[in-house]
Amino acid sequence: MKIAHIATSVTLNQTVFNQMVYQQKQGHHVVALCPDDEWSRPIKYKDIEVIHVPFLWHDAKASLTSAFLRTFLVCRQKKFDVVHTHTLLPGIGGRIGARLAGVPCVVHTFHSWPPHLYKSFAFKWAFHASEITAAHAAHAILFQNPDDLRSWSKISAVPIHKATLVGNGIDFSAITKKVGVGARERIRKEFDISEEAFVIVNVARFEPQKGHMFLLNTLKHLISQVNRKIVVLLVGMGIDQKKVEAEVKRLDLQNAVIFTGHRQDVPDILAASDVSVMTSLYEGIPRALMESMALGTPVVATDVPGTRSLIQSGKTGLLVKYDDVPGFSDAIVKVLTNPTLAKQLGENGRHLVQTEFNEYVVADRVEEIYNHILNNKPGALPHWKSD
Repeated sequence: MKIAHIATSVTLNQTVFNQMVYQQKQGHHVVALCPDDEWSRPIKYKDIEVIHVPFLWHDAKASLTSAFLRTFLVCRQKKFDVVHTHTLLPGIGGRIGARLAGVPCVVHTFHSWPPHLYKSFAFKWAFHASEITAAHAAHAILFQNPDDLRSWSKISAVPIHKATLVGNGIDFSAITKKVGVGARERIRKEFDISEEAFVIVNVARFEPQKGHMFLLNTLKHLISQVNRKIVVLLVGMGIDQKKVEAEVKRLDLQNAVIFTGHRQDVPDILAASDVSVMTSLYEGIPRALMESMALGTPVVATDVPGTRSLIQSGKTGLLVKYDDVPGFSDAIVKVLTNPTLAKQLGENGRHLVQTEFNEYVVADRVEEIYNHILNNKPGALPHWKSD
C-alpha cells in the first residue's frame, strides 16, 4: 500500500511516528504530508518521504486554504491508496482534499476531542458543520477512547456507521530500554536536585488544554503540606510557555519549577521522578502517562476523557476531578509520603500498559481497517472493544 499520513509535523513526530515506521517495516510505502521543518527531520531520518503541506497549529486560515489545496494537488498527483489524517484542522482539510482527489481509502484518527475545551457556541457550530462534511468525506473515523466516540456520535448527521474504537498504546519494550544506567542520578545532578527532594514530572505541550495553571496552583498548595523540598520538572514546549513562566513568577514558585524544554531523554527524566502528573482537560489516551506507567513511575491525573480510559483510580494510579486543587494536592501527597502505595501503583500501572496498551496491536487494527475499505468488504467496520 501507498500510505500518506497528514497532520502537523509535531503530531506526526510525537504521536504517529512509530505507526509510520511500523507500516514501513511491514512493506508499505509511507509518506508524510506536513510542514517540512525541524519536527519533520526525524521522520526523514527513517527514510520516510516528507512532502511539504502547510498545516499549522491553531491556524485555520492556512490549514483550510493553502494546505487544503496543496493536499488535493499532491493526492491527485501521487495517487495514494490510503490517506490517514490526524488532529483537528489537518483532519478537516485533509479528509475533504483527499476524497476530492479520488483517494480510495480516507481515514481519520481523533487523538483528542477539541470541544472538551472550546465551549463557545460559535466554535461548536463551526466545528460541527465542518466535521459533518469531513466525516462524510472519510471512509472511516477512528477513536482512541469511548468518551470521544460518544461525543462525536452526538453530532447530528454524522455517519455513525463509519466510526470505530481502535485504542492507543506505546512500544513498551522500546521505552523501558531507553532508560540509561544511572538515569536517576544523572538527571538530578543535571538540574541540581538533591536525592532527598521529591521530584514531580509533567510531560506536556504548553497549550491551554494541558492545565498547567491548575498544576501550578496545586503546587502552591502542595508545598505547605510536605516537609521536604518539592521540584516540578515541566517537560515540553508550546504556545503557552510564556504565560506559564509568568504564572510561576506570580506565584513565587521559581525555586520549585524547572522548565526543561524539549528533551530526547524523557524516559530518563521519568525514571528520576517520584510521581508523574497530568492535569489536562481532555486527552486521547495520554502517551506520557503510558510511558510513566511502563517505567513503574506512579501517576496522578485529572479524571477526564481519555485519561480515565487508562487509569483505574486507586489501582494503577490516582484520578482527581479537574480544578480540585486540594484534592489533587492530597493525591500527590499520598504517593510521595506512602512508599508502599507508590510501589503498588507503579507495579500495577506497569503491568496494565505492558498487557493492554500495545501500539503495534493498534497499528495492526488500523491496517485491517485499510484493507477492509480497499477490498470493498460489506458490512460494518472491524470492531474490537467498547466501554
